[in-house]
Amino acid sequence: MIVNSYHPYPQKTAGIIRYSCGILFMLFSFSYLYYLQGEILAEAQFVYSKGVTTYNLLLGAIIITLVLQLLQWVVSLLSRLPSRWHAFSYLPSMLLLAILTDVNPEAMLHFSLGAWLWIAPALLIAYILLVIIVRKVDADESDYPLATKSQAYPNLIILFLLMLLTGAVPQTPDVYHYELKAERLLLAHDYEGAAAVGEKSLRTTARLNQLRMYALSQQGLLPERIFHYPHHDGSRGLLDITDTFSLYRLTPQDICSHLGARPGKSVRTVDRFYQLLLADTLHNQHVVDYYLCSLLLDKELSTFQHQLPRYYNLSDTLVGAYDRLPTAYREALLLIGQHKAALDGHIVIQHDTLATLADIELVNRFRDYCALRDTLTDKTERVNRTHREFGDTYWWYYEFSHLATGELKKRK
Repeated sequence: MIVNSYHPYPQKTAGIIRYSCGILFMLFSFSYLYYLQGEILAEAQFVYSKGVTTYNLLLGAIIITLVLQLLQWVVSLLSRLPSRWHAFSYLPSMLLLAILTDVNPEAMLHFSLGAWLWIAPALLIAYILLVIIVRKVDADESDYPLATKSQAYPNLIILFLLMLLTGAVPQTPDVYHYELKAERLLLAHDYEGAAAVGEKSLRTTARLNQLRMYALSQQGLLPERIFHYPHHDGSRGLLDITDTFSLYRLTPQDICSHLGARPGKSVRTVDRFYQLLLADTLHNQHVVDYYLCSLLLDKELSTFQHQLPRYYNLSDTLVGAYDRLPTAYREALLLIGQHKAALDGHIVIQHDTLATLADIELVNRFRDYCALRDTLTDKTERVNRTHREFGDTYWWYYEFSHLATGELKKRK
């Protein structure tokens, strides 16, 4: 009698493990590439192709994931790992994914694989030794129980650890990702989306603020929402014509074009750039607001007060002229004027009542801000509590931004 030794369960278990690991890997790879590292890869492709080609986040994530899955399939065929340790066949794919996403501005500026030149070969040699050891130790797979669980758990644990290690490799700051995303959205003319990038984060950079302020300006909202964002760099966080970093897809020169003209080589400061543009009778409103907001960011309230009537009609004959001013300007005027009068909405400067603001909500908020500020004696508590309720106002920026600590403080 012939006994058929074929048993379908080992093959079925191995199939379940292969498919489940494949699905988990592809989900991880796609999500990682699309949501977390897509901006880095888009920047890298732009730099390495010298702007000739662009990277599509969706297509890029799909193609790279499929290539990595194909690599795993080849490795699996060559290594012939027991199904109990099948997840180890994903190590080369995870390694390549880590190398691909371990990109920073310095590496892009001066292309180099860095430590990967010796780490990658060392890991591959160790991997080959690991495969040999696993195959020897686990040569007789029939000795293990056929239950799927006993073989699935090791694979899931290994795959999870590989995901953690891969995700831990890139050390790119979150604000750099924000910069790249805002830049990409601006190039796509999605100004609302660019302005919303990282808006809930207290961390920022001068470059990120320049991009977000440019997005607000494109929408005509710069003086309305400028202080909804943290600012640590004064007017340099609005525009910096001395920043000539070569990897930008959207440069300070492009922002200058939006304001009216690109500065020549003889123009070395932003103040001089503003002067030249504003001297032209055909200057646009964007450069006016950039200039006035730069004064507010540098806390030059006296200059702001004298310059404001040059660019906004505040004539006594124009009813409600001051109420038509953008929010940041009205908030600044309440600080410039006599304090007691400002609490009632009167803008009084040198005993001259310029206007009475009709915006009761703004006046009440200023009164609440002053009351809260004056009731708090501890400096740290005063800075943090006033920021929690009034961090989106010029009042808080003017009085407390230089005292900020912890999460509110500028990151070096």
